[in-house]
Amino acid sequence: MLASCLFSTPLAFSQNDHYDQLPDLGSQANSYLSDEKAKLLGKSFIRQSRYRMPYISDPELVSYINNLGNRLLDVSTDSGKEYQFYLIDSDVINAFAVPGGHIAMHTAILTKAESESELASVVAHEISHITQSHIARRIENSKYDSWIALGALLAAAAAGGADAAQAALGVSQASIIDRKLSYSRDFEAEADSLGIRLLSRAGFDPEAMPVFFKRLLNENRLRESRALEFLRSHPLTISRITESSERVRAYPKAPAQDQSEFLMMQAKAAAGYSKKPALTRDQYKRRLDEGNNTLPVHYGYALSLSNNGEFNRARSEFEKILESHPDNTTILLSHADNELEAGEIETGLSILQRLYQHETAKGNHIVDIYYANALVLTNRNQQAVPIIRNALAKNQSEPYFHFLLARAYAAQGDQKGSYTERGEYHYLRGNYEFAIQQFKRAFTLTKTEYERERLGARIVAIEEEMAEIRKL
Repeated sequence: MLASCLFSTPLAFSQNDHYDQLPDLGSQANSYLSDEKAKLLGKSFIRQSRYRMPYISDPELVSYINNLGNRLLDVSTDSGKEYQFYLIDSDVINAFAVPGGHIAMHTAILTKAESESELASVVAHEISHITQSHIARRIENSKYDSWIALGALLAAAAAGGADAAQAALGVSQASIIDRKLSYSRDFEAEADSLGIRLLSRAGFDPEAMPVFFKRLLNENRLRESRALEFLRSHPLTISRITESSERVRAYPKAPAQDQSEFLMMQAKAAAGYSKKPALTRDQYKRRLDEGNNTLPVHYGYALSLSNNGEFNRARSEFEKILESHPDNTTILLSHADNELEAGEIETGLSILQRLYQHETAKGNHIVDIYYANALVLTNRNQQAVPIIRNALAKNQSEPYFHFLLARAYAAQGDQKGSYTERGEYHYLRGNYEFAIQQFKRAFTLTKTEYERERLGARIVAIEEEMAEIRKL
């Protein structure tokens, strides 16, 4: 439910908006970091950080976090601009924003949130850091000579904070790094205030932000561990939470929230990516024994069984769920995956094929890559190739799609196609020189002038991009 459902225009509530009462912090950041430079830096950072951090490629989870992010973006001052939202498989509670409209959330944020509005509050906060040019302001007086060095610093910091940043760049002055990585109190107040406004306009509960941040602060005091790295780059105090709570009073009570999709995606992240599947299984079983018989809990239990290698028990649980939810795409995808993992190849493929046909008939392509992935893994590459190509036509920036297509081409004996897709895969992971090597290998296998011109142009484009990055 977008803000248009709640207010006649995005500015309808501005008269009572505390954000509008904040002082203008002032900055030359926009001229210091142009949109063009921001996009180049942001894309380069995301590509290079894929080496350091386990970005999630699961289409359902990726689609969910992007839909949520775009719902907030649509009611922001950057509405109409292209943003990308990412999930990173990590138990460290963290989120970060990068110039050019890139926002990444660790799965710990998703699994820790107690409502979709709490998850949205972190996304809204990060969107606000970008729309207000906080990152550019924070570094406009930086003494670092190289934007690439700064990109490496940000990547290391996103993965593990100041200590990791020091290790990455060999910088000894921890205090300097902390100042570079931490937002100022004014920036945080501005992002809180604007983030709360975005939550309200997008139909989320604005009170979720101070509630979630307070819980994180309390947990941080108890644990004092790197599990709450988010609070190191986003300094949090009781006074800041109090100020946010006061701002929330200026907004109308939020409508009732539909938590169904959030809870299913939360269960998928918690159970499907758990590093301790047996413990996660026991936690879900305990919730069932205590009387929590909701679909997400049943699903989380079945998925955690599968993740723990208990395929027969997982099958029984999935079949029970499907009796009452026979058309639930999330359940069917996990059920199919469980069958494939159990070695029941034909059963798993049959489930995916039926689901693929059903969803594509409706114009929904969320299942495409799951089916293609299973086809490649079972050496049915000829069927997989057109499906992967269609997926890439919609999203060229997902490295795993290129990796999958490279593998399918190689299995079919198409070495030129395989090298080309490997080049794209490594390019999207920031390994530019190795990517060029793959394209050059493909170039030697070309048979037509068109192919040579196309690959030659791709090599030149990457070389020119490398040169532009070095100028930043």
